[in-house]
Amino acid sequence: MKLNRIITKITLPIITLFVVFGFVFIQKASALTISPARIEVSGDPGTTITKDITLYNDSKNGTETYYVSYSNFEAQGETGSPKFVEPKNDLGTWMTTSNESFTIEAGGSKIIPLTINIPKDAYAGGHFSVVFFGNNPNAKDGGQVSVGAKTGTLVLLTVNGDVLEAGGLADFKTKDNKIFYNSLPISFQYRFKNDGNDRVKPEGDITIHDMVYFPTAHIDANAVSGNILPHSTRLFDIDWTKSDSKAETSNTIISSFFERASYQWENFAVGPYIAKIDLSYGTEGNHSSKYAFFFVFPWQLLIIIFIILVIVFFIGKKLIKRYNKYIIKKARIGIHTQSDAHHD
Repeated sequence: MKLNRIITKITLPIITLFVVFGFVFIQKASALTISPARIEVSGDPGTTITKDITLYNDSKNGTETYYVSYSNFEAQGETGSPKFVEPKNDLGTWMTTSNESFTIEAGGSKIIPLTINIPKDAYAGGHFSVVFFGNNPNAKDGGQVSVGAKTGTLVLLTVNGDVLEAGGLADFKTKDNKIFYNSLPISFQYRFKNDGNDRVKPEGDITIHDMVYFPTAHIDANAVSGNILPHSTRLFDIDWTKSDSKAETSNTIISSFFERASYQWENFAVGPYIAKIDLSYGTEGNHSSKYAFFFVFPWQLLIIIFIILVIVFFIGKKLIKRYNKYIIKKARIGIHTQSDAHHD
């Protein structure tokens, strides 16, 4: 998903900031929209890069003044959420704008040139920062950057040179190592480790194979276009399902049984399956793959199918007996008719 404009409102007292690396950056601030949501650039050491950021004052209450600030960010845990830190060095200190604050009339906009001065001794690889705009001057707390009442643009810089690409697929499994399911969805998890010095965005599919190893489904392994920052590991959650409907829960056992069976019919799967994940990553076309095994037994649906088959069998058996009796009776009548005609 690509967002060119991040719409924000002042009605929230505490602002949450959400970053999904591939990268999508969503924040909320005082009726401010910023475009683009992210800037991805590369350059050589010692060069200067300029990119434009457009601020839109969506407020109807009058003129607003926005203050600019910068923050570096790094991976925090395995979720892909960033940790914003005070820029004492690196990209957060390489960026400048023409002023420290910008005043925009209600409904107006302003283009802000962002200048990135890459030092001559900058190391090759990825450098990551955020340009914030907010109604208050930048506030810092214990070395971490306060992101309340701010909105911003991600800046993802790759300094050209000898970029190290290392790492790969750490593991692939069903969630909680579960093997037996009575219906879809099947939840998969995989971890991707980046031991290099630039961000990595794996691409590929999870292919579901049935009991005869015939491919029955292909799932995008990185639908969120998630990136993994250097020297970090990211956990991805992927679901395999066939229908968007959800299994309903009823208060009665019988209703719940049939509702579950109906859901299993819409998301029909039965038997053993093998899931294979294939990922490619990096500029050199590196490749990783792993397997996971699971078994689906939709017992509520199978009970109903069994009962239906039994009913059909006995009804069919009776119909066949009646048909046979009818044929035999008709044949006997034909024989008697022929015999009477012969005697005449």
